[in-house]
Amino acid sequence: MHQKFMTIMLLVLLAGCVQPRVDQPKANGAYLVIDGERAWAVLVSDGKRSEESGRVLEAIRLPGRHSLVAASYVIETANCGTLQWVTERQDNDDGSTRLMSLYAGQRLEAPECVLAQGLGRTWAALDYSI
Repeated sequence: MHQKFMTIMLLVLLAGCVQPRVDQPKANGAYLVIDGERAWAVLVSDGKRSEESGRVLEAIRLPGRHSLVAASYVIETANCGTLQWVTERQDNDDGSTRLMSLYAGQRLEAPECVLAQGLGRTWAALDYSI
């Protein structure tokens, strides 16, 4: 009898410690990966990753601090056509670049292009070719 009572008390005690499941934050982001002549444009929305792979048509990097544009990347993808990203330089003493925008391509509105929702996002560039 004493063992049953202790078991029931322990179960009641443990049941009181159970908390409802809290929704975990989902990852969101947009980034462009450049590796030599290959490129990947990746969107992460609510934890779901979508990607367009392609080839680099043009990559221009401007080292001077006097230009508003720090870098420009033009890639061609099978589903979205030709796309351009421009990285803007901020007015920081260290010359860091923070803003990167995607400019609409020829077929960005095509149903098979997963990057259409990335127009309003700020992108990050991961350039492994420099």
